[in-house]
Amino acid sequence: MKNLIFFSVLTAAMALSAEEARYSLNSIDFIAFGNGRAPERGIPERYRCPPKKKPKCASPKPKCPPKKKPVYCEDECNPTKWSFQTRGAAYLPLQSQIRKIYGSALPTVEFETSYQLLQWSDCNQLLLFWNVGWTFKTGKTIDFGYHTRLNMIPLSLGIEYQVNICRNIDFYVGAAPTYSFLLIEDKNRFSTKHIYSSQFGVTTKTGFRFTFCTNFFFDVFGDFFYTPFGRMRDSIQSFNGNFTGFFVGGGFGGKW
Repeated sequence: MKNLIFFSVLTAAMALSAEEARYSLNSIDFIAFGNGRAPERGIPERYRCPPKKKPKCASPKPKCPPKKKPVYCEDECNPTKWSFQTRGAAYLPLQSQIRKIYGSALPTVEFETSYQLLQWSDCNQLLLFWNVGWTFKTGKTIDFGYHTRLNMIPLSLGIEYQVNICRNIDFYVGAAPTYSFLLIEDKNRFSTKHIYSSQFGVTTKTGFRFTFCTNFFFDVFGDFFYTPFGRMRDSIQSFNGNFTGFFVGGGFGGKW
């Protein structure tokens, strides 16, 4: 009986040792194949490695860039609503009689402002402009060489079309009716005479504007001017007062 009990205990111990050895071998296999997939047979569920999953790359959604208003730098035209400029010019009369009395170039000062009526593309504009000028010159009468002085103030309100042709360079043409005031003062050794007149006329405009520093520009222009003042005379001199000629000069201004 004792031998039977001893044999049973010995058999159970040997079976237990074999089971522990089998679990130890399976653990070694699990560690050895830890970077891969361990053998499943004989390994408890809690020791098994989960299968590797391929990473999923989320496809980025295309983003539409936000719309931005055009930004005009100093090398571009920078169209604006308003502009103002001061212009200096020489009036070149076509009548030979006026050239003999006052010379071939009469100095002129002008002030001009404009407002944008319409705009095409980025820089082409239709402008409404207003201009006031002052032309002045002294001279000598034809017959006796008496002192005479001319003052003319033309006012014009018209339309101007401006086209951007290259980077910061604009070309423009325009036309306007004018209303001009003319004052001539004649002096001899005994008296001083004055001739006053005012009349409607017409003017056309053409020129180039060069924009710099975004809001400033130079203007180079040549304007045609015609006003029929008619025959003008006093006791000192008499001449045909139909003024026809060109204003040629340049200007400097700003826009906003």
